[in-house]
Amino acid sequence: MPVYDFNTLQPEHVTDQYNRKMVQGENLSVARLEAARGSTTRAHKHRYEEMIMVLQGSWRFRLPTGEVIVKPNQMITIPAGTEHSSEVLEDVVAIDVCSPAREDWVYGEDRGLRYDPDQSLWGV
Repeated sequence: MPVYDFNTLQPEHVTDQYNRKMVQGENLSVARLEAARGSTTRAHKHRYEEMIMVLQGSWRFRLPTGEVIVKPNQMITIPAGTEHSSEVLEDVVAIDVCSPAREDWVYGEDRGLRYDPDQSLWGV
């Protein structure tokens, strides 16, 4: 059975503000996330149950039940099929655990959730 070390795994640069080191198991995915203040995730839902534990910083999640701010040593659980979005309030380091394994991470299908091609128009 393999042993993984987040200290030596190469990060995936999802955006300029969002890096992910990922390990895939047969039925789950675990990632170490680093996201800069101001990084956002657009509203979306997926078939994966997701648990995110913040190690450093603070991260706001918008859920159908309202907003939640997750701080160090706190965890949020997002059930499969639940629409959610987020904004990093302070630079974040977090662990993200999902089941089943995240195929969208492997193939980069989630990149559009964290990148807004029209962001240059925000100042207009």
